[in-house]
Amino acid sequence: MSVIEQIKRKLNGFEISTKITLGYSLCFFLLLFVINAAMWIGVMSALYSPAEKTIYYSMEKVKEIFDELEENYAEYDPNAFHGSLVTGVVLRVVNEHGEVFIDTDENYPSIEQFYAGLLVNPPFFADDELEIARLGSALVYCGKMPYTHDNQTATLYFFRTITSEAALLDDLAKLLLLLDIAGIFAALLVGSFISRKILKPIKTMNDLAREIAFEKMEGRIPIGTADDELNRLAATLNQMLDRLQGSIKRQQKFVSDASHELRTPATVIKGCIDLIERYGTGDEALLKENLQYIASEVKNMQDLLENLLFLSRTDQNRQRLNKKILDLDDIVGDVMKKMKNVLNTHRVELVSNPPVKIFGDETTIRQMIRIFLDNAQKYTPKGGSIRVASIVVDGKILLSISDSGIGIAQDNLEKIFDRFFRIDSEDLVNAANGSGLGLSIAKWIADRHDITIDVASTLGEGTTFTLKIPVAENI
Repeated sequence: MSVIEQIKRKLNGFEISTKITLGYSLCFFLLLFVINAAMWIGVMSALYSPAEKTIYYSMEKVKEIFDELEENYAEYDPNAFHGSLVTGVVLRVVNEHGEVFIDTDENYPSIEQFYAGLLVNPPFFADDELEIARLGSALVYCGKMPYTHDNQTATLYFFRTITSEAALLDDLAKLLLLLDIAGIFAALLVGSFISRKILKPIKTMNDLAREIAFEKMEGRIPIGTADDELNRLAATLNQMLDRLQGSIKRQQKFVSDASHELRTPATVIKGCIDLIERYGTGDEALLKENLQYIASEVKNMQDLLENLLFLSRTDQNRQRLNKKILDLDDIVGDVMKKMKNVLNTHRVELVSNPPVKIFGDETTIRQMIRIFLDNAQKYTPKGGSIRVASIVVDGKILLSISDSGIGIAQDNLEKIFDRFFRIDSEDLVNAANGSGLGLSIAKWIADRHDITIDVASTLGEGTTFTLKIPVAENI
């Protein structure tokens, strides 16, 4: 395992606050290091660069003087070199025997002293053509230039003091290093404090999540006043908990209601069987009546189980739809024709049914229309009317299913599509036989076909469901 992989594995074991602190400290240290390094390099460059320029400039001027001497050497004047040197530059000329015969500053340290303090590793930003020595608390530059005349060679030494405060520069370097180290510790402390404070809501979320159980989901994460990512995350989690709690409550209610709905027909069937066992099969009329009750309740149980299975598939997104272009008028006409043939207790009328095409699943579209018609039949007393009409308006077919039944109270209009919700009436036997799942299934089918449902109802006068179905040309 490589070193980098080992570091990654160790970092993965740290808490988020520790990772943030380390990252913050590293960034702060790098920034501080870059600033201090730039400051140090800037100071040293400001000291070294002028020294280099003055030496090179002086060397050029002296060379010009020597070039002039070559033409008229008899006019040689040792003092002529003084005017060619930049202030601060000292010139010493040494012959082949090591004797100094030109010296512009006799009090300046000797050549031997310079080489005794020569730096083996000069600063990286210093010019490689020049030499640097430390003489006491000063740094000195030296440039050399050879000169030959009449087969005699002399060496010209150009000295320039860079700074007489080398100790101060060393102290500055140490100070900057100490600032870097202090900056690391300060970044660790500040980063630890800030990261823990910032991540405190996450810790609260974690603690609360540990306390929330399936049976007890009332707890919510406190949300602060700041509009930041953590508060938005807390709000999102609270919304998720609300939805989850609502889903669990609906599931519990669903199981409870389903058990209740199944218990009723089971109780009826058991009662009928008890009567048959008690009185035997000798009473043919009693036997026939109880068998009819059993058959009716078995049919109710079968319908309830089919509806429950349908809703279960929808909850698990397993209900498949085979959508294609359909003739809605043919579907409505066929459903209404079958209803008229089997229903002789109500007036059933198809007022208008213009030809129109829609895009949808034929089986579930038929099922949705039958649900609304069955609902109208259940809540309309015998002798009442059921009317169906459709009209095309603005690219949609408005299919209305009206009845003259008992109507729906305004308080219940928002509940009619809830599972197991029923409007029971003592005067309507069929209404009591409903499971309260039909409209929930119809609503699911409508939503999957982009169909909107409007409900208008008046107590004692009837109800009208209007389905707004997109026509195929506008899909």
